[in-house]
Amino acid sequence: MTRAPGPKGGLFLGSLPAFKADPIGFLGQAVREHGPVVRLRFGPVTAHLLNAPDHIEHVLSRNAKNYDKATRSADRIAAATGQSLLSANSDMWARHRRLIQPAFQPRCFEAISGPAIDSLLLPAIERWRRQGQIDIVNEMMQLVIAAAIRILFSADIKPASISAPLEALLADTWRRIEAPFDLSMVSRHLHRRRFSSALKQIDAIVYGLIAHRKRQDDRPDDVLTRLIDAHEAEGETGLNNKELRDAAITLLLAGHETTANALAWAFIHAAKGHEDAEPRHIFAEALRLHPSIWVIERRAIGPDAIGGYHIPKGSSVLISPLLLHRNAALWPEPEHFEPQRWADAPTHQRHAYLPFGLGQHRCIGLYLAHAMAGHILATVLSKVRLQLLPGQYPAHSAGITLQHATAVQLSVSPRP
Repeated sequence: MTRAPGPKGGLFLGSLPAFKADPIGFLGQAVREHGPVVRLRFGPVTAHLLNAPDHIEHVLSRNAKNYDKATRSADRIAAATGQSLLSANSDMWARHRRLIQPAFQPRCFEAISGPAIDSLLLPAIERWRRQGQIDIVNEMMQLVIAAAIRILFSADIKPASISAPLEALLADTWRRIEAPFDLSMVSRHLHRRRFSSALKQIDAIVYGLIAHRKRQDDRPDDVLTRLIDAHEAEGETGLNNKELRDAAITLLLAGHETTANALAWAFIHAAKGHEDAEPRHIFAEALRLHPSIWVIERRAIGPDAIGGYHIPKGSSVLISPLLLHRNAALWPEPEHFEPQRWADAPTHQRHAYLPFGLGQHRCIGLYLAHAMAGHILATVLSKVRLQLLPGQYPAHSAGITLQHATAVQLSVSPRP
């Protein structure tokens, strides 16, 4: 079987230094130079980058049984989230999904998400009007984490007390993914002090919420209550306290960061002349150009063939929604922000759009993310006008999620 083409890289570290220097630029160049299946070497790790819908569907859906999450990235993420939907594999993942899925049915959020968001958003808009200028990246991060806390846990916790340690966990996890050797994988006591401190802060908050909720006789109908009820109803097969903690941290870590980043991009583009477009189309296009989950990793359990190339047993497979969404063979004018492309029947190829993943591992919070983003966009754009201030050059910063490289300042003025 033919070996896939790819950059040669250095003798010992392969392409790892080039990837660390510019992850997005390096992967984009690899696809342009070598095609839709690219063989990469990162130190001792061999990976194959895929950039064609049919190949991606093969890994995430049709032949998903041959690809699991026993990967380098999942191992590093598990240090923060435990055995959760982000990191658990096979039977453990299936069990968690089965217990958590009912808590994320759309009907569960129809009555609570709008009022919870408005109680935070409307005062924020009034503050923006008084200030006349905002950092949209920070504003969305604080708004979405506060809304997530209320919707998931019915709690009023200062957003920064959770968002700051979560950011520390994300940053250190990405650093360890990029590192050729990670001492913390030898012993958890070898984690950096900043990571350990952030984890203790998050654990104290989450375990406190779980203990308080279990003592309550009249429990609010939110995600935490539904997870605890599922635990109690299922007895020994349900979620224990550690698993409830892992689920809660995963929902906070994966939910607030991804939605907040995408919303900030949506407002940035709206402020550049698209504020009158349909809010849901603005958000869909922001997710196309700036998918928060920009790279997905799987491990080949057994040997396989993709696009005529050999995929060895044990090698990693990388899928980048960011590169896929900007593939000129799949999208007309892929670098242009065009909300109107979502107004008609989609013209892109099937499985060419996957900001929330594909197959059985598709994001469990998809509906909630769309509901929150749609409500926030529609409310803000109906009440104020936003404009990108001079000297602002929004750019990506690649990490666990696709973040903003810098703050982005927008002017705020009342709508007439």
